[in-house]
Amino acid sequence: MVAVAAALAFCAKEWLPLARTDRAVEEAESVAESVLSELPAASATEPADVAQSEITATPEPTAAAAFAGWDTASLDAFCAQQPSGFSVYAQDLETGDIYTYNAETEYYPASTLKAAYALWLCEQAEQGLLDMEGDVYNSFAFGTLEGTKLDAYDGVSMIPAWDAMYAMITVSDNNAMDMLVSTWPANQETGFCDFLAELGFHAPYSCSMTLDGGIDGIMNVSDAGLLMQALYEYFETETSTSLQLMDCFLDAEHTALYVPDGVEAAKKYGSWDYAFHDFAIVYAESPYILCCMTDQGDQNVDFPPQVVSAMQQLGQLVYQQESA
Repeated sequence: MVAVAAALAFCAKEWLPLARTDRAVEEAESVAESVLSELPAASATEPADVAQSEITATPEPTAAAAFAGWDTASLDAFCAQQPSGFSVYAQDLETGDIYTYNAETEYYPASTLKAAYALWLCEQAEQGLLDMEGDVYNSFAFGTLEGTKLDAYDGVSMIPAWDAMYAMITVSDNNAMDMLVSTWPANQETGFCDFLAELGFHAPYSCSMTLDGGIDGIMNVSDAGLLMQALYEYFETETSTSLQLMDCFLDAEHTALYVPDGVEAAKKYGSWDYAFHDFAIVYAESPYILCCMTDQGDQNVDFPPQVVSAMQQLGQLVYQQESA
């Protein structure tokens, strides 16, 4: 399958330059402010190049039928105006109704796989299989962590696992990820792939997170929806571990999908070549899940303005309909 081959071609490793964690936050805030100040009407957008348009399947829009009172025809029309590599999953968490667009298209997950890894670690910890209250080894040289979320631990050999988790989720810090996966690799041998299979991922054994291999695998937006459902249900257990993890996601320092001021959202984004995604649990008066996966990423730009603009418009459409 062309989509699989192209996705796998870009999943050998996701080593982002160290300075990008802070730059990503600044870029996200700048893009979001400009988009929110003057959101344009949805307009047709051409794929960035032939390679991007070829790695996705032809969109399969949801039928324009009643879904939690939403106008799905408008959502379909908006999604159809985007480049072909644009997939959406939305779920009303009160009714359970689900809307999808282009749901089967496969993408490299980029850093969104960190959300699944975080959930897996916490569930393992609650089963007594690992100790999230302990430390992980910092193998990075002095000066490496300077100016990052883990700046306070620069030159320190051992770092609290929860501090590494917080950095990995809130700013998608890859050094923090390396510390965690060097202690607890996520692959078929360690049971991570079985965990994804239990969640219902369509290609769970393609996915892994290891020190040598970085982030590997393929996902579609339906997998993203299953993951965010699982996180939502885990947060609802209100154990001390689940609440700590929830705080990490609520403190995520990026803005891609639109979330209105004053509304909390548990979020995780991923950005790399041919991959820009954002997943959110939006704790509005009527809570919902919204996930968007695209092939419009650029390894040199954490938050490409064009796709962020589209995600802002998508988030506004969903929020307006869900809160109507």
